[in-house]
Amino acid sequence: MANIAYWPESQYNSFMKNLSEPKKRKPPAERREEIVAAASRLAVAEGLESLTLRRVAEELGVVPGLVNHYFPVAEDLVAAAFGFAAAAERERVLRGIDPLAPPLAQMRYIIAHLLADSADATSLLWLDAWQATRNRPVLRAEVAAQMLGWQDGMISVIRRGVAAGVFGVSEPRRTAVRIMALIDGFSVQAAMRSQIVYDAVRDLVFETIARELGLPPGALRP
Repeated sequence: MANIAYWPESQYNSFMKNLSEPKKRKPPAERREEIVAAASRLAVAEGLESLTLRRVAEELGVVPGLVNHYFPVAEDLVAAAFGFAAAAERERVLRGIDPLAPPLAQMRYIIAHLLADSADATSLLWLDAWQATRNRPVLRAEVAAQMLGWQDGMISVIRRGVAAGVFGVSEPRRTAVRIMALIDGFSVQAAMRSQIVYDAVRDLVFETIARELGLPPGALRP
């Protein structure tokens, strides 16, 4: 530690004030959300396997015991972190839809985002989660909930398109499940793009989704 005798007066006074003032404890709900948010950042940046109590504590600048107090079972923290990150990304995309835009433009916006190279970090997070669900039931339930969230968002846009006479769909939920399955399958390109060119597969996904919606080929291209 530096010799405080040589500190400027303002720095010395601030240091002594911090020593004398008791630190305020954050409300439990706020602290828990803070831990989950930090864990979700790590999950996106480094993968779900990085989520140890020690690593999350380092990210927050707290002792591991504090993280353990709120998440005594590591699997619960992994599931919460994934759910936080996945829900935040979905809400960001769905909030970005122009409510006044026609349904076709809204669908183009969603598909373009989900198939974009910029979505790689999220795609890799999903790949992590799907792989890990085999032995983690809590995570499996959270992954299912987030998948259903995307399906519900897709259903809303499909129903608007059907009502406007743009989409030729008789079963919106069935179509939404099929579309999301195509997009989920394309997620593997995020991990393999540097070795394999996936442009032809991206074309196939665009064309297949257009067909599912009763649209002509190329109708969903940005």
